[in-house]
Amino acid sequence: MAGLLFTGAKIFNAGLVPTPAIGYEARKHDAGIMITASHNPPEYNGIKIFEKDGSGISMEKAEEIEKLIEKEKKYVEWNEFKKIEDVNIISSYIEAIIDKIGFINIEAIIDCSNGAASFVTPYLLRKMGAKITSLNCNPDGFFPSHLPEPTEKNLHILRKICKEEKKFGIAHDCDGDRMVVVGKNGELIQNEKLMILFAKYENAKKLIVPIDSSMILDDYFDGEIVRTRVGDVFISQKLKGESNALGAEASGTWTFPYFSYCPDGVFAAAKFLKMAEEINVMEEIERIKAYPMRKESIKIERRKTEEVMKKIESELEKMNYVNMVKIDGYRIEFEDSWALVRASGTEPKIRLTVEGRKKEDMEKRWEEIIEIVKRCIK
Repeated sequence: MAGLLFTGAKIFNAGLVPTPAIGYEARKHDAGIMITASHNPPEYNGIKIFEKDGSGISMEKAEEIEKLIEKEKKYVEWNEFKKIEDVNIISSYIEAIIDKIGFINIEAIIDCSNGAASFVTPYLLRKMGAKITSLNCNPDGFFPSHLPEPTEKNLHILRKICKEEKKFGIAHDCDGDRMVVVGKNGELIQNEKLMILFAKYENAKKLIVPIDSSMILDDYFDGEIVRTRVGDVFISQKLKGESNALGAEASGTWTFPYFSYCPDGVFAAAKFLKMAEEINVMEEIERIKAYPMRKESIKIERRKTEEVMKKIESELEKMNYVNMVKIDGYRIEFEDSWALVRASGTEPKIRLTVEGRKKEDMEKRWEEIIEIVKRCIK
């Protein structure tokens, strides 16, 4: 906050809160800023900046900020600093969610991963009328129970309890912008399946998803699918101006544009339980077939990434495909499968994803794609 004071900015300090609360509150100010490592371990602490509508700033604005950092800066004098004002943004955020969703009568288990949603989601759901069992809902930046990313491996205790008690489980990452669901059978529900259920429940005619999303969306969603670059910022930008649309990622981010353009795991948790009260979620999930998928990352020298990706593109172009999408790497689609080859935006790696309707289709395509990538890296 010291840096902001030196620029002459007026600061409202919200304290320890989940990211979507900041995204929602930003509408009352010029911008919202969140310090968080998101779903990553604490050593990866970073910054998220939000527009007034809750969406993350565009790549263009982020690049502009980086350029400004390098320029000579003009600071105000110490006696011109504006007083920092502590504010409670959680009460209005909770009331806004209840106003949109209403009340519920259901039991569930909540794992907040020792993160910022610990003070919000259990309280919200109880206020809505749900009977909640809290798990790892005491904030602790060392994450003593499990790593903060809500994956199948990290949620083994929640999965065990859900199976034993035959209840739904909901888990967040440490800043609360993600939400995943554990079924009453103790299995993590694939987020693309939840996308289909949410879209149907919300009467959404369009799904805005990243380019690495499963083909089950194409097979089971009766509406338009728009794929973007990987990242919730790109989904939020695409949602603007759309009607009857829902944004989501396989990682567990959910964007309901009529509430906020910020991915909101807290709102999604409440919305899921409302839906689970009204429809048989487990029965609906079982109707959606899961397709075999394989993912892998291959390390590469960062300076060689652009050259290697061009070689990969040239090789992929020679394949007998149905469609190729180049908005973020190369998604190459076939009748029975698809593959995505893209350079990581955060690490010196090339990421591969292959999915097929049948295991043999996926494995055959995987061998073809991995051979191309390794050959181009040499």
